[in-house]
Amino acid sequence: ETWIQRVCYLSDILDQLNKLNLKLQGKETHIIHFRDNIQVFVLKLQNWRRKINLGNFAMFEHLCTKTEESETGIVDNLREEINNHLKALESEIQRYFPEFSEQEAALVRNPFHVSLDVTDFPDEVQDEFLELRNDSSASGMFQEKSLSQFWCAMRHSYPKVSMLSFRILVPFASTYLCESGFSTLLQIKTKARNKLDVQDDMRLALTKTQPRIITLVEQMQAQSSH
Repeated sequence: ETWIQRVCYLSDILDQLNKLNLKLQGKETHIIHFRDNIQVFVLKLQNWRRKINLGNFAMFEHLCTKTEESETGIVDNLREEINNHLKALESEIQRYFPEFSEQEAALVRNPFHVSLDVTDFPDEVQDEFLELRNDSSASGMFQEKSLSQFWCAMRHSYPKVSMLSFRILVPFASTYLCESGFSTLLQIKTKARNKLDVQDDMRLALTKTQPRIITLVEQMQAQSSH
């Protein structure tokens, strides 16, 4: 019975970790998105520990079902084991994913937020930041575009402020893009095509730009038959 309940718990916690892993993948993932999901998961771990101390295992579906079916409920010491494991998991996540500047993150999230203090930024950026925060057209664009699209659009008008944002948005938050690139390479360059120069094929396979096939075809001159 003890072994079965432990397996049920491991199944549930691994399912939660898999869900977190899926949230951290994707082409548009950046450090802020990454950090937000990590913080939420840490808060969930703390809440789960609180519930476990109260004897509530509802967040672990398989373990909860098994304990309800059992006449004796949760086995001895398993509650403490789960609590210690969640605490160790929380500590390891916080060690592996260190904090970064909250001021820079707040600027990237919303440069128009009233809580931002101009004195928190370097002297050479302050004037440009004030111009951006009072730019109504930029504010409207911020509501319509994603963070990456917005800051790319601002790089010419407000280069110094945009550069602060790029320090947060440009670094790879995970190895997802690298792994997807290797996966694409393995699909293109097989044993039957091991001498293939895959540079152009990889660019075409990985690009997000949609080819304008109709336009390209219209620009081609049809060959008349002889």
